[in-house]
Amino acid sequence: MTYKGTRTGLLRKWRRLPASQSYRQDEGGSVAVEMGLVAFPFFALLFALIETTLIFFASVAMEGAMEDAARMVRTGIAHNDGMNAAEFKTEICTKSPLFFNCDQKLIVDVRTFDEFGAVNADSPIDENGNLSNNFQYNIGGAGDVVLVRAFYVWDVLTPIGIGLENMSGGNRLIASSSVFRNEPFGEILAGGV
Repeated sequence: MTYKGTRTGLLRKWRRLPASQSYRQDEGGSVAVEMGLVAFPFFALLFALIETTLIFFASVAMEGAMEDAARMVRTGIAHNDGMNAAEFKTEICTKSPLFFNCDQKLIVDVRTFDEFGAVNADSPIDENGNLSNNFQYNIGGAGDVVLVRAFYVWDVLTPIGIGLENMSGGNRLIASSSVFRNEPFGEILAGGV
């Protein structure tokens, strides 16, 4: 009886403690525990949102810069200046402020075709998710159909599994392309005058 009475007495004392002294009702650390459970998904989503915005703005900037550089090919300025692939790449990089290490990561592919129906834009990514190495730089001549493509490998910084990657190694390929017929410049223009 004494043992049972002692146990009952302890339970009564436990129940009589004020709410601030009772461990059953103390919720002082619950906010920290809840924040610990929610923090990683919240910050992963926040960083993914920020990086998605950066990728979007980088894509828009590259599209505009690539169109400006492609205009140099289309109008004959690149032909007259003897622009090579490195100079063409530099032209895009100087107008794309969000690219980091643009000189090393930007790849240009310029191909010439006889007609628009013959344009073949092969995928720049191989079956393993790596960037292929079959890029050319052929700006053609006056009246030629030209396909200009620019590719930038963006290093995704948000945790893996968010879905921003489209290449192996956790990278995202940002691409821009334009197909046009070169204007009649040079000898064709001079012959018509």
